[in-house]
Amino acid sequence: MYPIIAKIGPFTIYSYGMMVAIAFLFGVFVARLEAVRKKINPDLVYDLSFYLLVGSIIGARIYYIFFFDLGSFLKNPLSLFMIWQGGLSIHGGIFAGIITGVMFSKINKTSFWVLADLIAPSIILGQAIGRIGCFLNGCCGGISGHPTQIYELLLDFLGFLFLWKLRQKVKFEGALFLLYLMLYSVIRIIVSQFRGDNLYLWSTGLTLADLTSTAMFIIAAALFLKKRHD
Repeated sequence: MYPIIAKIGPFTIYSYGMMVAIAFLFGVFVARLEAVRKKINPDLVYDLSFYLLVGSIIGARIYYIFFFDLGSFLKNPLSLFMIWQGGLSIHGGIFAGIITGVMFSKINKTSFWVLADLIAPSIILGQAIGRIGCFLNGCCGGISGHPTQIYELLLDFLGFLFLWKLRQKVKFEGALFLLYLMLYSVIRIIVSQFRGDNLYLWSTGLTLADLTSTAMFIIAAALFLKKRHD
């Protein structure tokens, strides 16, 4: 594993952080292409991408701290900001991203669903690239040597190709984003069966990833059916 790519004087380049940055740039590039196709101002994409990045990281950290490391936070509240020590939850990032997107759309007086569909392929592509960072960092590994980072990388990338091909065929606003939520929920449940670092909901013996993914799938599916028949 290669958690550190290089050291330049006092600066250290971490593989995970580097891949997150690359994922963000690729995501913005793909979203800009889609914005041009839909005749949406690309500047709106740049602004939205920045706020989503900040909001998602904050949400991912808060979610992780609340469910899995609340004791450390109570002892040292500043640990909330120590993301380099690990502890980010993708589901927390998704939920915070949705809240950020809703707020952004209201402030800019545009449709949340239009923006959500616009960035849906970018999100799952970014998740795929981000798993390369997990692999290099040596985190999120599987039981009995299963390379679960690679499993999710491949499944996420296939999900991106599926959404990218489908983006011109959806019949109503929000369809692509809701399909993303359902698709990623299934991917996460599958991959979680092989992960060796599953986080459990306090002491219940139930993995939070499976519970959250199931709830997210059900809610997204219900919204999809409702919007399709509206």
